Amino acid sequence: MKYYYLFAVLLCVAFSSCDGRKSHKESLEESVTEFKDSIGPIENIKYFPEEYAETVTDTILSNGYRVKLKTYTDMENSVLNEFKVDTIVHKHYYREFIASIYIEKEGVEISNLNIDKDFIIKNDESSDFYKSFYEDALLYSVWLSEYNSTISDKIIFIISLCKPESDDCIMYETIIHYDGKVELNELEEYY
Repeated sequence: MKYYYLFAVLLCVAFSSCDGRKSHKESLEESVTEFKDSIGPIENIKYFPEEYAETVTDTILSNGYRVKLKTYTDMENSVLNEFKVDTIVHKHYYREFIASIYIEKEGVEISNLNIDKDFIIKNDESSDFYKSFYEDALLYSVWLSEYNSTISDKIIFIISLCKPESDDCIMYETIIHYDGKVELNELEEYY
């Protein structure tokens, strides 16, 4: 009989300890969820570059050409790369660049043009094929191919367009002839 009393006491203790309360882990998870819902979305906005940037290169070639290349930030246009980590929405704005090219020979202006993404779309015959690429790509770099420009009567620039935060790039050879005519060719083999 005394075992029945002991069993009844243990049964009462068991029922009284299971009162349906939440565990510490469940309470913590619920609090975190409520907090995340109450604060709303958090945005982290960054611009690359943060401020205006400009680079000027002035070159005189051995064949008599003077080439001035000015690359600068277009503060009005940018490409957005948006992604979410936990409750934070990251928005990275990559500013467009413009390259101004001025070419003269013996004091006579041969060409004065601006190269940007629109210039490439306008002059690239395969621009329909790369349409989705151009939407997210930036003018990454423009440089003078000095050796190729000195052995011919034309000035050759290499242009690269790249998508931000990726290795996806397209390179072009821009040829400016002595009469100012511009020719744009996609490069299959990169320098």
